Amino acid sequence: DRSDIKQATKELCRRMSKPKFVDMQAMKRLARYLVGCPRMVNVFKAQSLSKFTDGWSDSDWAGCAETRKSTSGGIIKLGLHVIKAWSSTQDIIACSSGEAEYYALVKTGSQSLGIRAMLLDLGIQVKVKLRTDASAAQGIAMRRGLGKLRHIEVNQLWLQDRIHRGQIDLEKVDGKKNIADCLTKPAERESMDVHIEGCSMCVK
Repeated sequence: DRSDIKQATKELCRRMSKPKFVDMQAMKRLARYLVGCPRMVNVFKAQSLSKFTDGWSDSDWAGCAETRKSTSGGIIKLGLHVIKAWSSTQDIIACSSGEAEYYALVKTGSQSLGIRAMLLDLGIQVKVKLRTDASAAQGIAMRRGLGKLRHIEVNQLWLQDRIHRGQIDLEKVDGKKNIADCLTKPAERESMDVHIEGCSMCVK
């Protein structure tokens, strides 16, 4: 349940049936990280009720060298509090980085709408905000239809309609400030620090 190691554990689980030497190296790398950071605490401070869910999205295009599949990473926050985080391999082989980023954005939008529906059941009404660092994904999401694109799955275009109906707000963020970045690939220290701070976590 630690978002800082979701990408690493996801990749290790994918290779459990036929592990290779590089997978053992990856597991040792994760073990060394856990030795230095054995306990991660999610901090839930008192806050006023937020008016929207905050979904952060990112993708690593063709990150798997064997299958050329991409990884989607996402975080949903309510104010300062992280409600959900994930790192998952995309089923579709994306033909471009923009397509991979758009698929990641679609998943974040879907998960955010699910959280919104749950909150509505509790009598809490919020809007949905999505954040991405990919201009291409933002461009696809803001238009209507495929345009000149021909390789995006049509069943993924529902997000465009929700944005144009005003049910979802979309915002572009700086790639270095995207807290979902370390959910898509092995993270450097700087990226991990951004993630930990942005998710209101601390090392104990």
